Amino acid sequence: MAAGSVTGLTFVLFGFLTTKCTYDAALKQLLVIPLSTLAGLFGSVIDSLLGATLQFSGFCTVRKKVVGKPGPTVKKISGLTILDNNAVNFVSIMLTSVLTAVACVYIF
Repeated sequence: MAAGSVTGLTFVLFGFLTTKCTYDAALKQLLVIPLSTLAGLFGSVIDSLLGATLQFSGFCTVRKKVVGKPGPTVKKISGLTILDNNAVNFVSIMLTSVLTAVACVYIF
């Protein structure tokens, strides 16, 4: 949420400092801050849900650490072996981007 709100605030501040627009248009741009905050929260939740359900997580008894791939010395902690960490990140970014773009079409 913090990163999303900082991104939205930065967009609005640079917009106010670098462009000239009507008062109504400038006020409407303030909606970017809560939108980007919600997008940050939603993206984090999606990433966590996908990681917990579709990404394998196991404990290697030899190396004594959590690993992302199954093996003969790995005891499963949670998740399925459908996505790896990079795929989870990619899917969560794409879902967040598409849903935020759709929200922007309706807001702006």
